[in-house]
Amino acid sequence: MTRSRRWLLLTTPILAVALIAANLIVFTGSAEARPLRGFASCGELLAHYQDEARRSQSPERYYDDVEVEAEDQQEAAQESAAADSGSAAESAPSDGGEVSETGTNVQERGVDESDIVKTDGEHLYVLRPQSLLIAELGDDGPPVEVGRIEFQDWAHRQELLIGVGKAIVVRQLEDAVSRIAPEVGDIAQPTWRPERVRPQSEILEIDIEDAASPRLLRELVLDGRFVSARLVDGAARVVFRHQAYHYWVGPWDFAWQRNAERDAAAYNEAVIENSQLGFWHPLFSHRDHANNEFESGYALDCDQTFAPDGADAPSWRQGVNYMLSFDLAEGLAERGSVGVMSDQPMVYASIGSLYLATPDRQWWNTNIHRFDIADPLEPSYFGSGSVRGQLLSQWAMSEHEGYLRVATTIQDRWPTVSNVFVLEPVSEGGEGRLEQVGLESGLGVTESIFAVRFAGDVGYVVTFRQVDPLYVLDLSDPTDPKSVGELKIPGFSRYLHPLSGGLLLGVGRDADPETGWERGLQATLFDVSDPANPTQLSVLPLGDDAFSPVESDHRAFRYQDGVAWIPVGPNDWRLRENHDGAFFGVRVTAEGLSHESTLRVHGEARRAIPIGGRIHLLSNEEIRTYNLADYTDLGALSFAPEWDNRWLPVAPQ
Repeated sequence: MTRSRRWLLLTTPILAVALIAANLIVFTGSAEARPLRGFASCGELLAHYQDEARRSQSPERYYDDVEVEAEDQQEAAQESAAADSGSAAESAPSDGGEVSETGTNVQERGVDESDIVKTDGEHLYVLRPQSLLIAELGDDGPPVEVGRIEFQDWAHRQELLIGVGKAIVVRQLEDAVSRIAPEVGDIAQPTWRPERVRPQSEILEIDIEDAASPRLLRELVLDGRFVSARLVDGAARVVFRHQAYHYWVGPWDFAWQRNAERDAAAYNEAVIENSQLGFWHPLFSHRDHANNEFESGYALDCDQTFAPDGADAPSWRQGVNYMLSFDLAEGLAERGSVGVMSDQPMVYASIGSLYLATPDRQWWNTNIHRFDIADPLEPSYFGSGSVRGQLLSQWAMSEHEGYLRVATTIQDRWPTVSNVFVLEPVSEGGEGRLEQVGLESGLGVTESIFAVRFAGDVGYVVTFRQVDPLYVLDLSDPTDPKSVGELKIPGFSRYLHPLSGGLLLGVGRDADPETGWERGLQATLFDVSDPANPTQLSVLPLGDDAFSPVESDHRAFRYQDGVAWIPVGPNDWRLRENHDGAFFGVRVTAEGLSHESTLRVHGEARRAIPIGGRIHLLSNEEIRTYNLADYTDLGALSFAPEWDNRWLPVAPQ
């Protein structure tokens, strides 16, 4: 071997380590937190929208602003006013997660999350494609339908909250499409008049005091795509993303004219100059059916709208994320609103705060905006902070004892790396901000976060590329978060659920340790009682070609009396729509995992709702009830024809 080749072999690892170290030094710094600007009047807000629109007018961006947002959250829900089934083993660990009073597996105690099904312990409230179905729970058989209210329009997505004798249904409707026509005099007109697309949603307030006769009380139709909803102490908070897609004209729309580029610019400027605030800002119409009253206006107050300024401005996306807040008992007649101009939001809520995490203009960092929600009619913007990297989901944020913990993966440089930031709300001179006070960096170098769970003073982070490192973090000192334990195993978890006795249950997939190629669905039990030495206790395969909505939606998971209920179906979404599904019951003890039962449903399996000695299984076609003592099939409330009898495609190994 030549001297030059020996030198190359010796120096390559050194250079690689130096490169990683240099990148990690860059990664550990957090972006500077800048406050958002407010607007003193609607005229000032309109001028801001118009200026942002003008900044977007460049030849390479004529059609950039028609980018359509991806849907972040799929429909899901879980139910149960939990009860004692008596079938759990004595060694079964108790649930360390949170279940709302309406039966949904939620992130924070006291913060209910919207879903496709809810329960009050006596009834199930189930959203169907164009109706809300109310079914009474029986003692010896399946639920019986007692009431239903039909909806006028078909929805792309809908979710539900219940409380104080009311149901709040939030539905995303078809987009409203109109033609753009500037009302000005003598300018050239394009050969094709561009369209303007406004996303539409509605909130329905329904009286369910009499389950047999639900009544529509109020109906609020507004601009924006539905993002998420929370219910805290009887106050609802609903978040929307409004971005009216304006198809600006380009020179090609004046192809037969001599001055095509000039004419396109003039036409677009005419549209901007003559626009009113409602052209950009979200509108609403409200109908009170009880009092036969109607009103309309701006869904978001001008003086409650905030925007990044200068270098933080989103350049060409005139979108606004906003929250409507109202008291459930009083209903939609009185509402508060607050919003921020930013890109696609991720929503996390604690008892007293709601956070919107949005990417910055380069999508390298994440801006986090905090809103105080103590008063449902007067939500207020507190301040913002920024962290390096991108968030996986709402589980990447957690507020504890006044501090916000945030887990991110930095993906715009190589090697990728993950961090956990600790932010503290700080208020000075009437302005608030989220200030970084702690950081643990360098998790999962070359990997990305696949699952996060914060539980009090402890955090769990799963990163993955070829193997699954599970990191255990000590967060007891907010200024000095530490990774104290690490476990590397094949595969990865997408959802983590804490249990008593120092146990942690994961739902995810096996993977080839050499290639990282994903394999079958599986449940994994970890012993994290010694944070410095986490171990894998047990792995239970759930099917080589199986899919579970738990992988992307925590509300699909349910744990009760030592059994985790996991809905499953075929990996191929086309097969899921045309074949039966099942719920796997996974028995959890301090010794490990075992297969408890497989309960079949017609249609795609969605939610398990254990109540008393029964478990009600929701699919897209029925609610099927089983006896928890011996898993006897007690029948179903069917949404499909009775003759539809299909086969079960997957089974546990």
